[in-house]
Amino acid sequence: MIPGLKSVTLGLILLGFTPILRAENAPEIEDNDHSPLHQALLDYKSSHYDEAHASIDAAEKAKPGDPATEILKARILTELGDFAGGEQVLRPLLTSNGPPEVQLALGDLLLRKRSFDRAAKYYSLALQAKPNDPDITLKLIYAKIGVSDLLTAAKYASQLKPLDPDHPSYYFAKAALAQATGKTQEAEDDIQTARTIYGITVTNRYLKTYLEVFASTGKSPASDIIPLPLIKNPPPK
Repeated sequence: MIPGLKSVTLGLILLGFTPILRAENAPEIEDNDHSPLHQALLDYKSSHYDEAHASIDAAEKAKPGDPATEILKARILTELGDFAGGEQVLRPLLTSNGPPEVQLALGDLLLRKRSFDRAAKYYSLALQAKPNDPDITLKLIYAKIGVSDLLTAAKYASQLKPLDPDHPSYYFAKAALAQATGKTQEAEDDIQTARTIYGITVTNRYLKTYLEVFASTGKSPASDIIPLPLIKNPPPK
C-alpha cells in the first residue's frame, strides 16, 4: 500500500456540481423516443435511480435480451450499490473478445466497488478494443493506483495529451498521481487547471469518478468536500 496518501480539498471545484453529471457512459437520448428504455435513460441521467430501475424493468419486458438495455440496467444497479446484481447482469454479455461496452461497464462497477485489480483487467481489455481512448486510459490509471502500481499508472498517463480539446483526462491523471504520492496541492492545481480549460460542466463530470476513487466509501462524492484517503498507511509492524 502507498504510505502518506493525504486528503484532497476540492470545495471550489465542486461549485456547480449537479446530480445530472453523475451519469457517465450512458447512450445519448433522442427527443422523439418514448420507449421504456428512453425513460430509463432520462431517470438515470437525472440521478433518479429507483425510478430508472423500474423503467429498465419495463424496457427488459419490451425487448428481452437487448444488450443496450442490459448494460444500462447494470449501470443503474451500480448506482444503487447493488454490485453483485450489476455484475450478474453483465457476465452473460461478455464474450472472449468483448464487447468493449460490457468490459467498460464491468470495469466501472468494479472501480466503484474498489476491486481495483479486477477493474484494471477489464479496462485493459476495453482499451485493447479502443486503443488510445483517453477516458478508458484514465480509469485504468485509477485502477493501477488503487493497487499501488504507480509505475504502470505513470506509463499510461504519459500517453495522454495535455491539449486534447474534449477530454481533460491528462490533468486528472496528473492529479491522481500527485495525490497518490502525497502532493495534495499539486493535485488540486491540476484539477483547477482542467476547470479553467474545460469549464465546470466537463470538469465535474470527470470529478465524479475521481472523488469516487479517492473519497471515503461512506459518503457521496457531492457531499464529501474533503475526501478521506483511498489507501491508508499500513499498520505499524
